[in-house]
Amino acid sequence: MENEAKRAKRIIIIAFSILVCILLVIAVIFFVYRSQHTFSQEKWLSNADERYKLVDSMLEKHPLIGMSEADVIALLGNEDGDGQSSFKLSREYFPPESTLVYYLSADYMDDMWLVISTDGGVVTGYFIDVT
Repeated sequence: MENEAKRAKRIIIIAFSILVCILLVIAVIFFVYRSQHTFSQEKWLSNADERYKLVDSMLEKHPLIGMSEADVIALLGNEDGDGQSSFKLSREYFPPESTLVYYLSADYMDDMWLVISTDGGVVTGYFIDVT
């Protein structure tokens, strides 16, 4: 009877230890994910290829609609829309004077962009698209 009690206690300790380890791994994964996906201006400016991870957090913290164009540039830096893959090449849909374009990352063969529309220097809308 005493051996069975020791064995049961040992099984409970092992099961509890495994459960604690699993919970610790989940907590570490959560905190790493959270830190990689939380917007900061430093992260945004330092690594353009990782912006896709930050864009949702940025939009939650800083609602763009209604912000001035100058405030957006102060927050996100100068736009990235001057290259050949720029949305601004289509002057009909994205007039250069009222559109801000920020590179988010490469999605397979396409590039992801945050396209911000302004009217009179104030943000009126935005969307994420690929080219």
